[in-house]
Amino acid sequence: MIKNIWTIYKEDLKRIFTNYAALIVILALCILPSLYAWFNIKASWDPYGQQATSQIKIGVINNDKGTEFNGKLINIGDQVVDQLKENDLMGWQFVDEAEGEKALEEGTFYATITIPDNFSQDITSLVTSDVKKGQMIYRVNEKINAIAPKLTSKGATGVQENINQTIVETVSGILFEAGKGLGLEIQETVLPQLSHVYDQLEELISKFGDMNSLVQTAHNGGIQLKDLIASIQTDLPLIETTITSAKTTITSLESFMDTSKSALSDFMPTLKNDLLLIQTIADELNTYVSQIEEAILSGSDKAPELIENLITKVESTQSLVRSFVKVLESFNKFPAGRFDDLISQLQGVNGELDKAKDFLQQLHDTTVNGGEPNLTVLNNIKTLLSSVSSTASSIYNRFDSAIVPSLNNVIDQAYSTATNVLQVLKEAETKLPDVASLLNTAYEGADKGIDAIEYINSKLPEAENKVREVTAKLGDINESQSLQEVLTLLQEAVTERQNFMSSPVDLVEETIFPMHNYGTAMTPFYSVLAQWVGMTLLISMLSVHAKGEYRPSEEYFGKFLLFATIALVQGLIIALGDLYLLNIYCVNPGLFIVGILFTSITFTFIVYSLVSVFGNVGKVVSIILLVLQVAGSGGTFPIQLTPKFFQIINPFLPFTYAISFARESIGGIVENVLAKDIIIMCIYSVGAVLISLFLKKPINKLLQGFAEKFEESGLGE
Repeated sequence: MIKNIWTIYKEDLKRIFTNYAALIVILALCILPSLYAWFNIKASWDPYGQQATSQIKIGVINNDKGTEFNGKLINIGDQVVDQLKENDLMGWQFVDEAEGEKALEEGTFYATITIPDNFSQDITSLVTSDVKKGQMIYRVNEKINAIAPKLTSKGATGVQENINQTIVETVSGILFEAGKGLGLEIQETVLPQLSHVYDQLEELISKFGDMNSLVQTAHNGGIQLKDLIASIQTDLPLIETTITSAKTTITSLESFMDTSKSALSDFMPTLKNDLLLIQTIADELNTYVSQIEEAILSGSDKAPELIENLITKVESTQSLVRSFVKVLESFNKFPAGRFDDLISQLQGVNGELDKAKDFLQQLHDTTVNGGEPNLTVLNNIKTLLSSVSSTASSIYNRFDSAIVPSLNNVIDQAYSTATNVLQVLKEAETKLPDVASLLNTAYEGADKGIDAIEYINSKLPEAENKVREVTAKLGDINESQSLQEVLTLLQEAVTERQNFMSSPVDLVEETIFPMHNYGTAMTPFYSVLAQWVGMTLLISMLSVHAKGEYRPSEEYFGKFLLFATIALVQGLIIALGDLYLLNIYCVNPGLFIVGILFTSITFTFIVYSLVSVFGNVGKVVSIILLVLQVAGSGGTFPIQLTPKFFQIINPFLPFTYAISFARESIGGIVENVLAKDIIIMCIYSVGAVLISLFLKKPINKLLQGFAEKFEESGLGE
C-alpha cells in the first residue's frame, strides 16, 4: 500500500517537472495565494475605525477604599460603578481583580478598567496643599481582535468623562470656601468698623475750626477763654474714644492682613495649578483636534458634534484665563502690583483661543453644510493650541520666582500701611494726656493771661495735623478700590472655578500582547484566508484521481501528498512574505511559520478530502465553507457584532482556530489557548482522514453515475 502511495506521488511530481505548462501552473498556484494575503494586509496596514456596542465585554475592577471628605465618608469608585451599571455603551462586567486579569488574558474580556484603592483620596486632594490627579488603569488585550482595541478605547474615554462629571459635582462646591468666608467677614465686620472710625475722625476734624476760633477769642477776655476751654474739655472724651476705637479697628485690620497673607499663600498653589491646568487642557485639546481630524477623514457623522464639544472646551479655557487675568488686574491696582507683561501674555493666549474658536466654527459650518472641510485649518488650530500650551508652561515655570514675590509684595505693602496707621494712632493717644493737661492748666490759669492762651493756640494746630493724617490714611484704606476688587474676587472666584473644573482624571493605558499596527493585527485573518483560497485553486486545477488501478485508500493518500506539498509551499511563501516583505510585528516568528504550515496541512486534509470523497460537490462545499468562515471566524470584527447565525457556527469553523494559532505566535502565547487551537485543528485533520477512508469508496460509486451524466451534458470537465 505504501509503495503504491509513493508511486502515485512520484508520478505526479515527474509529470510536473517534465511538462513546462504544468510547472508554470503549479508555480502560479504556489504564489497566487500569498499575493492575495500580502495585498490585503498591506492595504489594511493602518486604517481608522471606531464604533461602540454593548456586546463588547470590558471588565470593571473597583478597588477604591473611599475617604473622608468634608466630614463625610465618600467612595467615588462606587459612584462610578453605579453610573456604569446604567450605561449601555459597552458590556461592562463588574468583577474582582483576579477574575478580570484571567478573563483579559484568555480573551473573555477585551479590556479592563481598574479603579485603584486610593482613587477617592487622590480626587479629594484638590482642596488640600498636596493635589494629586486620580488615575484609572486601562488594560486592553490587542491580540483578541483587530477592531476591539478601538472600541474599548472609546468605552474607557466615556468612563473618564463620567468620572469628571462626578468630580465636578462632588468637589467644586467647596473649592474656595475658605476664601469666600474670609471675604464675607471683611465686608460684613471689618469694613463697617473702619468706616465708623473714619466718620468719627471726620467729625473731630470739623471741630478743630471751632477750637481755633475759641482760642483766638480767648485773647479778648478771660471769661471767653474759660468758656472755650470748657468746650474743648467736653470734646476730649470723644477724641479719646475715637482714637481707642480706631486702634481696635486697625488692630483688626492688621489681623485681617495676616489672614489675607495666609489666605494668599493658600491661594497661590491654586493660581499655579490653574496655569498648569491651562497647559494640560491645551495639550488635551490638541489631542482632541487629532480625534476630529480622524473623524472627518473616516467620514464619521459625529464630526460636527466633536467640533462643538471642542468649541465648548476652548470657551471654558478662555473663562479660566479671563479669571486669572482678573486676579492679576485687581492686584495690579496696588502700587506694588506690576503684572502688565503677564496680563498681556494671558490676553494674548485668549486671542489665540479666539482664533482657534473661529477656525473651529468655520470647520463646523462646512461640515454641517456637507462641504469639503479644509483640513489645513486643523493644523492652524493645533499650532494655536501648542502656542497656548507653551505660553502657559512659560508662565507656570516662572510663577514661583516672579509672580509669587510680586503678589506677596502687594499684601506686605498693605500690611505696612496698616502698621503705620496704628503707629500714628498710638502717637496720637500718647499726646492726648498732654492735650488734656494743657487744657486743664489753661482753664485753671485762665486768669494768668494771654501767655497761657498763646501756648494753647500753638499746640492746637499740631493736634489738628496729627488727627488729619490719621483720618487721611484711614480714608485711603476705606475708599480703596483695589481692596474692594480683591474682596469681590475672593467671593467671585468660587463660582467661576466651580463652573470650570475640567478633566481631573488621567487614564493610564496598558496594553498586553501588543500588535503595534492594524496590518499586523489583520495578518492572521488574511494569511489563513489566503491558504484556504490556495487550496480552492488547487482542487479547481488539479485532479484528485490517480491514473491507473489503485485502491481508494492508496489513491487518497497518494494524491494527498501532492496537494499537501503544494499547500506547504504556499504556506511557506505566505509566512516568509508576511515576516520579511511586509515586516509584520511578531513575537515568535518560528512558531508563526510552523503554525502557517500546520494550517496548510489541516486545510489540505479538509478540502482535499471533500473533493476526493464527493467530487465536484465537495468543491462547492469548500467554497460555501470559505464564505461562511470569512464572516463567521471573527477574523476582522468581533464575533459578537455579527448576526446570531455566525456566532453559533463560530466554534465549529476551522478558520476560528487557525487564526487564533497565528495570533498566539504574533502577539504572545497563552498556553491553554494555543493548546486548544492545536487540538481542535488535529481533530479536523483526523476526522477528514477517517471520513475519507470509510466513505470514499461507497460515495465515489454512488456519485459515479451522477458525474457521468453531468459529463454527458458537455458543461463540466
